Amino acid sequence: MTTKLARIAQKRWISSTTSTSNMYDPRVFREPVTDVQELRKPLDVDDERNFLFVKAMKSDATPVFYRDHVIDKLIRVCTKDGEKETSRRNVHSALEIIKRRQYKAWVKASDEEKKNIELDPFVVAKKGIKNCHPLMKLQGVTRGGTTYQVPFPIEEPEAEFRAMKMMRDICRVRSKHGETHFKDILATELLAASQNEGSTISAKQELHKTCEANRAYAHYRA
Repeated sequence: MTTKLARIAQKRWISSTTSTSNMYDPRVFREPVTDVQELRKPLDVDDERNFLFVKAMKSDATPVFYRDHVIDKLIRVCTKDGEKETSRRNVHSALEIIKRRQYKAWVKASDEEKKNIELDPFVVAKKGIKNCHPLMKLQGVTRGGTTYQVPFPIEEPEAEFRAMKMMRDICRVRSKHGETHFKDILATELLAASQNEGSTISAKQELHKTCEANRAYAHYRA
């Protein structure tokens, strides 16, 4: 009897079907505005949002200065064993370290050099992650009992995730070896990557070299 109930519970909880309904009826709901400048503008008389509902804004899309989609995604990627608060604290501490380092460099720089120093840590972090985006990935394809590592082009969201994952793994290995804390290594990697330097950039270049070496297997994509 217990085994039968377990099978029934498993059938209830495990489902492979896609969702066929949405709580936001497209006939009466519209997308929210996340840009601060757009929020300050008055709505036109003919704008549908004057008489229709607006969808709830996602937590990582709020137009507040301390929330950013890329940073929130980095926090999720760096989360280990479900400790998201620890990951958030590490990432925010890394941003603070970047701010302090950039400000020290700005104070010591000349008037001409100050124009090229970015003080916003969010901009530095996003630029660093953007520079680490790989253009290709290797994926195993089996043909005739042999598995080939075939290069595939990747979309922007996956490239962003892979860049964060490479940076996270490099930081974890260094912090595990006792070089320094994770937040310090992450800050160093983000600063270096914003200037197209560092271990993550090297890892991306090595991946591109491997993809170039395996381009003979590209016809296995189909």
